Amino acid sequence: MEVPKLSKTFRGKVKVRGDKSISHRVIVLSGLSEGNTKIKIYNLSSADDVKRTANILSELGVEIKEAKGCVEVRCKGLYLNSPQSVLYAGNSGTTARIFSAILSAQKFPSVLDGDESLRKRPMGRVVKPLRELGAKIWGKNNGDHLPLIFDGIGKFGGGKNFLLSVPSAQVKTALLFANFWSDEPIKVKEPSPSRDHTERILPIFSVNVKKDEDGFIFCEGKPISPGVFNVPGDISSASFLLALGVLGENSEVEVYDVLLNPTRTGFIQALKSMGGDVEFCVEREEGGEQVGKVVAKSSFLKAKEFKGEIIPLMIDEVPILSFVAVFSDGVFCVRDAKELRVKETDRIHAICHNLRALGIDVEEYEDGFSFEGLGRDAAKKLKNEYYLKSFGDHRIAMSIFVLGCIIDGKIFVDDDIKSVVSVSYPEFFSDVKSLSVKV
Repeated sequence: MEVPKLSKTFRGKVKVRGDKSISHRVIVLSGLSEGNTKIKIYNLSSADDVKRTANILSELGVEIKEAKGCVEVRCKGLYLNSPQSVLYAGNSGTTARIFSAILSAQKFPSVLDGDESLRKRPMGRVVKPLRELGAKIWGKNNGDHLPLIFDGIGKFGGGKNFLLSVPSAQVKTALLFANFWSDEPIKVKEPSPSRDHTERILPIFSVNVKKDEDGFIFCEGKPISPGVFNVPGDISSASFLLALGVLGENSEVEVYDVLLNPTRTGFIQALKSMGGDVEFCVEREEGGEQVGKVVAKSSFLKAKEFKGEIIPLMIDEVPILSFVAVFSDGVFCVRDAKELRVKETDRIHAICHNLRALGIDVEEYEDGFSFEGLGRDAAKKLKNEYYLKSFGDHRIAMSIFVLGCIIDGKIFVDDDIKSVVSVSYPEFFSDVKSLSVKV
């Protein structure tokens, strides 16, 4: 399909739907909370991934329904109902890894599967520590890939410390949640910080998060419903709109009521370090998270190298940052990002493939890539027809769409990007259209 052309000027204010990472966690904790109470969740993400999490909870006996302006969840407790069929996580790695812990601790057998893309993603990183806690898990390639079969054990052994080989908020969350079904602490430590939404949301559900003298974290207590929870806007979704603000002509885009958790602002830091006219302001704390606004204006960018500890803080935004860097001057480089190889697709390969399709000479590494930016004016004057591929990846698809809005040439994509984008940001196209200014 051809990427539709919009104005090259983008101005206005947007509130994006709730953060996807927080939405997964709040709806799961709501279902697992003790007592016959309800929780009203406002601004829950509408992403397909979050719907997969909600659907699995429903199949396990948690009552979830749309209410006026919110989603209502009736708390079920730690032990759920046996499902009647295979549980399907779709494309959602967060769903699969968190439920690996939950299903291991139940009192019934179950099967968890996903789509073709998710079946290729590594599950051994969560299966192995869960097995050390006593979980009985079988699966393809010795449990490294879906589908997975769980013979619920009812309770974890506990009393173990896990040092993760790579920073992973999903594995960290699964192991922290495992504490709910253990009498002994289950502790986890990462080599460098990943997003910390779980540590922030657990106290809202009356669960204490603690850290020992060696830096291992664990939690104490069982989740109890807070009654009401408001999900801040998704900063990862906002990154595509902010990119339009930076790249557009005479543009200024403001995203408000958006998550500004320091473990998620790597994209903003990167843009600012490249000379981007981007400012953010924390206005309040809500649900344990910092919330505020970000404003991005038309900018001339200088390419930089990004590696080390900033990479986990912007791992989901590397695709859009790379496409933005096409408009920068100098050599742009990303290293220490091998984790991109095992996302919804091999994102390093996907980025390099598409940049080469634009005529850019890219050097690809096992953990990243580098290329020389074309500069703002030259990049906008790309005039040919370009045939790019989303590889079925929502973040690659949205990055391609942003590029198509800015350059003179025509961009064609190999699939229906609207369907691909619905995995994380169904409102993307309407939000972009609301910012487009006819001149």
